[in-house]
Amino acid sequence: MPIMIAVSVAITIIIIMFVTQIWQENPQNSTDGDMRDEISWQLLQKTYLEQECREKYIGQLDEMEECFDRIEEEQRLNPPTTSNP
Repeated sequence: MPIMIAVSVAITIIIIMFVTQIWQENPQNSTDGDMRDEISWQLLQKTYLEQECREKYIGQLDEMEECFDRIEEEQRLNPPTTSNP
């Protein structure tokens, strides 16, 4: 179980680093910067919530999967938005 947690955290960090690198290579206007900040925050929040699921439902795979599904649904229903149109 600890290996699964370490792998998922490592994958999330790699994804964030990859996305950050792409954004740095393709600078856009400030609205895009705001969107990047929103997306980065959402990824960080998702990682944190998934870790809470793992800790709360350790050894209870069905409950852990339901917890992950709730996180996915919440983020699907509340996509990143910017305050600047």
